[in-house]
Amino acid sequence: MKRKRKRTMPGVAAGGRERWIQRKRVLPGRMEFLMQHDTLTGLYNRGKMFAETRRMIDAHRDTRFVLLRFDIDRFRLYNSVYGEEEGDKLLIFLAEIIRKHAERFEMCTYGRIIADTFCICQPFDPDILDEQIKDLREYLNEYQKDYLLEPTVGAYVVTEPDLSVEEMYVRAFIGSKKCKHLYASCLGFYDEGEKEREAEETAIMNDMRRAMEQEQFIIFFQPKFALSTDKDFGAEALVRWNHPKAGLIPPGKFIPVFEKIGFIVQLDYYVAEHVCRIIGKWRRDGKNLNPVTINLSRVTLLDPELVEVLRKLTEKYHVPVSLLNLEITESAYASDPEQIMAAIHALRRAGFVTMMDDFGSGYSSLNMLKDIDVDVLKVDMNFLSGGMEAEKGKIILSSVIQMAGRLGIQVIVEGVETQEQRDFLSTVGCDYVQGYYYAKPMPQEEYERRYIYRTAE
Repeated sequence: MKRKRKRTMPGVAAGGRERWIQRKRVLPGRMEFLMQHDTLTGLYNRGKMFAETRRMIDAHRDTRFVLLRFDIDRFRLYNSVYGEEEGDKLLIFLAEIIRKHAERFEMCTYGRIIADTFCICQPFDPDILDEQIKDLREYLNEYQKDYLLEPTVGAYVVTEPDLSVEEMYVRAFIGSKKCKHLYASCLGFYDEGEKEREAEETAIMNDMRRAMEQEQFIIFFQPKFALSTDKDFGAEALVRWNHPKAGLIPPGKFIPVFEKIGFIVQLDYYVAEHVCRIIGKWRRDGKNLNPVTINLSRVTLLDPELVEVLRKLTEKYHVPVSLLNLEITESAYASDPEQIMAAIHALRRAGFVTMMDDFGSGYSSLNMLKDIDVDVLKVDMNFLSGGMEAEKGKIILSSVIQMAGRLGIQVIVEGVETQEQRDFLSTVGCDYVQGYYYAKPMPQEEYERRYIYRTAE
């Protein structure tokens, strides 16, 4: 049974019997101390912290350690609000908390890495770690009641003791990304999958510009169908990455990376140009065409040059704007409602048909529909999944379709996979459908053969 500790505000850490803990002590020369310690807090600096941690782990191979990396959310803002002197006082306060926590261990190293970033290596005990995190948050709340001070802690349980301490620190940092700026979730553990994902992202970023230059990004088309006739009515253009070594990479692998680093704008414009070029070719061949839809990311919608870029592309390839529809996600609107609304208005004024994808996936859909001005809603068949919930889904989906009709907004339901779903949608007045029941996404050549030139058997 654990003895309950009385929690007190930290002061200067007391000494004690010899331990693997850091303590400020007299050194042969002031210069040596300054080379190994942080001048503000007296803790080890980065180099000394990593060196002592290396020695500690090597000397105690039978002990399972955890390396922690933590900082304070919005510390720069705290400095701006209260001044650098108050920021320094907060860092000294944090150093005393660390010293206080370290005293319970026979073996522990700790230091200040840079700014508000600290590092600790200690034996791994989940209960003690949870208690430390709880104490840290309570201390910070007591320290400054007028400003929310929240720590972000990344943890790497040392399963590979032969790794460099620098690599262990990087792994703890990766763990911290899971909870940055998430209230009530301030501890994130590194797992092996994180490293693999980091490596995948790095490979994607290394290859993406070359891929665009070499036109490795290719267009697939998924047809849409008018439910009243079951005849095809245009298509959605979907991008795939035909990597020379990895093969066909699905968008779920690279789109999130591109969105994170801003490269998604270049990809969106790449797709827009290729689709305009393809439509232009079909028109030169004398084909009667229905619209093709392209997807625009939130970042692209915020580009002030968007309307002009699309206008120039349609002019360059002699494509009427009525043949190029634009699809955005509900989540894009939710993240920047005023700016996204302004972008949609500008696109509609230029003559483009706009669609709201994933309608109903968020919690503010009805309120959003009152404010936003789109031509088409796109709803997923997920509304109709799961037993009793499916019955509720039918009622909701039916209501959305009827409400949209009264507002003069057409509805496309995607993800249609069965005859039963198709028949239900027909009874509730759905306009258009898309899904595997009708056709999967297909390469350009197949789409042209089946739906443009009609040469397929």
